[in-house]
Amino acid sequence: MKIACFVESYNFTQKQEVQALQIFSETAKKMGHSFELRGKEILEDMNRFDSVFIRATTDPLFTAYTVSRLAEEMEKRVIDDSGSIRICSNKIAVYYKLKKANIPMPETRIVYSLDELEYTAEELGYPLVVKSPNSRFSLYVEKANNFSELSTIVRRFMRRSKAVLLQEFMPTPFDWRIGVLEGEAIYSCKYLIPKGGWRIRDYVGNKKVWGDVIAIKLDNIPRKLRKLAEDSAKCIGDGLYGIDIKEFNGKYYVIEVNDNPTIMHGCEDTKNPELYEKIIKALSN
Repeated sequence: MKIACFVESYNFTQKQEVQALQIFSETAKKMGHSFELRGKEILEDMNRFDSVFIRATTDPLFTAYTVSRLAEEMEKRVIDDSGSIRICSNKIAVYYKLKKANIPMPETRIVYSLDELEYTAEELGYPLVVKSPNSRFSLYVEKANNFSELSTIVRRFMRRSKAVLLQEFMPTPFDWRIGVLEGEAIYSCKYLIPKGGWRIRDYVGNKKVWGDVIAIKLDNIPRKLRKLAEDSAKCIGDGLYGIDIKEFNGKYYVIEVNDNPTIMHGCEDTKNPELYEKIIKALSN
């Protein structure tokens, strides 16, 4: 089986991600497959490969989406599939998918005009989280402590989107991240909130900071947490997802479903190194 891994130049900026890509390659070879890193040239020679693993950032406007669509049209196995990319790139679409399945989430409202902003905010209470539908890596995700801040944030966000999400704020020291592949959890970890911040990626003292990652063996996480992550992933599809979950007042709440989740050596894989073999197996089936 010939596996192509679509990457962009930024995939090589962090040592841990480069190491993870090397482990994917080594794992594939041990399992009797080839694993080749490819850039945009894959659009011209995709017929050489049997499956495609996308590691570059996914978005319907990015090359990764074109790669996914082309792979599907050529009947290749592809992770991430284009359907998952479309859904996960729109937080409103994800919200409705999860809501339909009665997945517990922070109290959420979708606002389409400034006229409904004040009333909706009063329902949720302050502080509250404001999200643009196509945000990622904590970009265009901000906290409003009062109506003045909220109005300023929403006006700015609505320059790039016709709607925004307002969400109940749940302060926690970390977010759970559960990796799910084909409906089954394959790794788990805690993404710590950096000191002085409230998001995984935040600005503290005008400096961008990321919280640490603490990996946890899947067998050691609560069964209820694992089931919630797996049920949430099934609402989207059968691909590879990173489910972000808040543990608040003894209960679990899904805050995000991400396609193309981060996998870095020494982080997500520390306690569940078998994730590499499971992903290669999914690509080669």
